[in-house]
Amino acid sequence: MKRSRTPNNRGPVEIQGASVQVRNGDVNSALRKLKKILENNDRQKELAKHEFHEKPSVTRKRARDAAKKRSKRERQDQIISGTIKKPTGTQWQKSKRKRRRVLDAENAFMTARRKNGG
Repeated sequence: MKRSRTPNNRGPVEIQGASVQVRNGDVNSALRKLKKILENNDRQKELAKHEFHEKPSVTRKRARDAAKKRSKRERQDQIISGTIKKPTGTQWQKSKRKRRRVLDAENAFMTARRKNGG
């Protein structure tokens, strides 16, 4: 939470951030509401992320895994929308890695079509 004070540290202290009113002394429901607000703003994840020191290698690994997941999701969206086309010619068959990538894309395309009833 961020506190803003008047100049020279005089006057009332304003607390800026998430707040919940406790009604009829029901602290449990107010706490549930506050947790929901924090969860929606991803503040809880940020706090958990900064709770312990994380080695740079672990940070890179998490970023790499997130990029893979994001790429896979974007690829699935492209397959479903039909924007991915099959490569033309034999240029893509030059290496085993490229052949594997194309065959995996075709398999993913067919799987997505079967799932969507197409």
